[in-house]
Amino acid sequence: MRRLARSLSLGVALLGLGAPVLAGTIDTTALEGAWPKQRVRNYEVWRYMVRWRERASSREGIFAGAEFTAPAVPASVWDVSEDYTDLGRMTPGIESVTVLEQSPTRQVVQTDIKVLWKTLRLTFEIEQDPPRAIRFRLINDAIGEYLGVCRFSPHEQGTAVEMATWLRPAIKIAPGLILLGQRIVMLRGIRQFLKACEEAAALDKAGPAGILPR
Repeated sequence: MRRLARSLSLGVALLGLGAPVLAGTIDTTALEGAWPKQRVRNYEVWRYMVRWRERASSREGIFAGAEFTAPAVPASVWDVSEDYTDLGRMTPGIESVTVLEQSPTRQVVQTDIKVLWKTLRLTFEIEQDPPRAIRFRLINDAIGEYLGVCRFSPHEQGTAVEMATWLRPAIKIAPGLILLGQRIVMLRGIRQFLKACEEAAALDKAGPAGILPR
């Protein structure tokens, strides 16, 4: 999901600059489950169906989420979610990535993103529960508060992936406009993630020798 989270970070970058790092458990309980008055749509993304859900409220914040089946076994999907090596290719505008803190269950990642003529620096706190869930948090006085969670579970066709995010902007911007930007960026990130999972599944079939069975 870190591939997904870094695509989400581009959408947040449109709102402002960097973020302080806060220690402590990231609570995403409110994101998990149905949201009141949510809108649900289905999109075809890179040969796969994605169930998209959203809710925009000027008072309660902006909710966005997606559910889909990744075409690889859970272990491979988790490995894909852990790969930072092609961040620039995955997310247009990314200039650099710095891991400030790293452990099996917690990371702090700083990204420099170029938006128009400005380079913005964002710092994300990430918590992991391998191989079931990843949560992230971004808090900044200029941007607001941004939370996200992604869950993985076995599925007969690969791995079920459930994503959910919540954003409370610090400045007044039309919620519908922000939601539109999030939808575009998140679906783009999902597309790249699905492609990477297909590649991982092909390698799994190839075996240690890297030769696909006939």
